Amino acid sequence: MPKVVVAEVTEETLQRAIDDIFTAFGGVTALFPRQGKLFIKPNGIHFAPYTHTAPQALAALLAYLRQHGYRRLFVMENCTHGNFTRLVFKVTGYDRICRRYGARPVYLDEGRTVRITLPGEAEPVEIPRLLHDELIAHKGDNRYLSFPKLKTHSMTTVTLGVKNQMGLLVQRDRMADHHFGLHERLTRIYRLIQPDFTLIEGLTATVHGHFPTTAHLDDCLVRLNVLFGGRDTVAVDAVGARLLGYEPQEVEHLRLAAAAGLGCADLADIEVMGDLNRFQTRYPHTLLRRFPPDVTIVQGQERACIEGCRGNTECVLEMLGSDHGGRGGFSVVFGKGVPREELERLQGDILIVGPCAVAEAGEMVRDRYRHRRVYTINEHNDLRAITTYLARLTGVKPTDMVPLNPLCTGLLLGWAKLHGLHARTPPLLG
Repeated sequence: MPKVVVAEVTEETLQRAIDDIFTAFGGVTALFPRQGKLFIKPNGIHFAPYTHTAPQALAALLAYLRQHGYRRLFVMENCTHGNFTRLVFKVTGYDRICRRYGARPVYLDEGRTVRITLPGEAEPVEIPRLLHDELIAHKGDNRYLSFPKLKTHSMTTVTLGVKNQMGLLVQRDRMADHHFGLHERLTRIYRLIQPDFTLIEGLTATVHGHFPTTAHLDDCLVRLNVLFGGRDTVAVDAVGARLLGYEPQEVEHLRLAAAAGLGCADLADIEVMGDLNRFQTRYPHTLLRRFPPDVTIVQGQERACIEGCRGNTECVLEMLGSDHGGRGGFSVVFGKGVPREELERLQGDILIVGPCAVAEAGEMVRDRYRHRRVYTINEHNDLRAITTYLARLTGVKPTDMVPLNPLCTGLLLGWAKLHGLHARTPPLLG
C-alpha cells in the first residue's frame, strides 16, 4: 500500500516538516543516497506570482539537504512557452537560492537534446540530453525529486506531480496532443520517467487555474499551510486532488495513470499519514474569464478544447487584460464546427487559433475581411504565437510583461543563447 504523509506547515517550520515527511520513509539518506546526484524539479513554469513553487520552500529544502551532507544538488526546470528558464530563475530568485546552497541550476531549455519515442507514440520527441543521460541512461546512479506547487488547472483540473513532468519535453514538442489528448500524453511522459519522490508545496494553493492574474490574487489564492509527499507520485497527486476538493477519478490523467499500473489513485488503498478532515472545500479550477472589454470570441460548437486552443487563448487573454491593461476591440476564433453566421459578424482585427479553426475558417475570414489584420496559428498549444499575437492585438509590449530592466532581460537572453537556448520566446524577447 503506498504511503503519503501530510504535514501542517508554516514558513518557519518548513525544514521540520520536510524532515518529518522523509523520516516516515526511513529518512532522507534512505530515499536519496548521498553518493549520487540529486535532481530537484520545482514547478517553475513562469515568474508571475504564485505560478511557481514558493522560493522559501525551495530554499528550505536545499538548506535541509545541505545540512544532511548532500553536495551534488541540481535544480532543473524547463518553463512554459513564450518564456525562458534562465529568466524565470532570475525573477523568482531561484538562481540566488541555488548559489546560496551550492546547488547547480539546470536550464533544460538550453544545451543539447536527444530524440526519443514516448511509450505508445509513433513520432519521436526531444528531451534534454542531460536529462536522458543522468535520469534515464544512468537512473540507478542518481535520484529525482519532484517539488511542484499545489494548484488547480483549468485544463487538467489539478497540476501536481504527474503534470510537473510536462517540462521534461522541449517546448516545441509540447504542442502535439495538447488538446483533448493531453491526459494520455501526460501518462506517456510519466511512463518514460518517474520521480523517486514527490513533495508538494501547499503553503498557498493556487485556484481558478494554474496562472493567477496578479490583479485578482485575492480570488485565486488560498492559504492551506500544508506540505505532503510520497514515493508514488500518482498517490501523492490523488491526495493533492482531495485537498483541493476533487476525487482522484475526476482528474483524467490520474485515472489513466492508475489504469496503466503506474501508481495508485484510490484513496481507500493509500495510507495517508496526517489529518485530511480540515480540507472540506472544493476549489474552482476554471478561469475567472475576466477578459478585456469588447473582445468577440467565437468557438466551435463541435469541439473547443479547454486543454489546448481555447484554454491557452483564454488564459493569455485574461492575463493581458487584467495585469497589463490590454485593450479589446478585436475577435478571436477557435475550435471545430465554427458557426458561419458568427464569422460574418467579427469586429476589428482577427486571431484564428488552432488547426481546426484555421482549416474551417481561415480562408473565408481572409476573403471577407481583406482590409483587416488576420493572424492564424496552426498548432494546438503554440503559446509563443498566442502571446505574441494577443499582445499585438491588446497593445501590450512583450517586454512590459517582464518585471526586469529590459537591458538585464537582454543580457540574460544573450547568455542563454550562448548556452544553446531552444526555448520559444516571443520576437521582442528574441
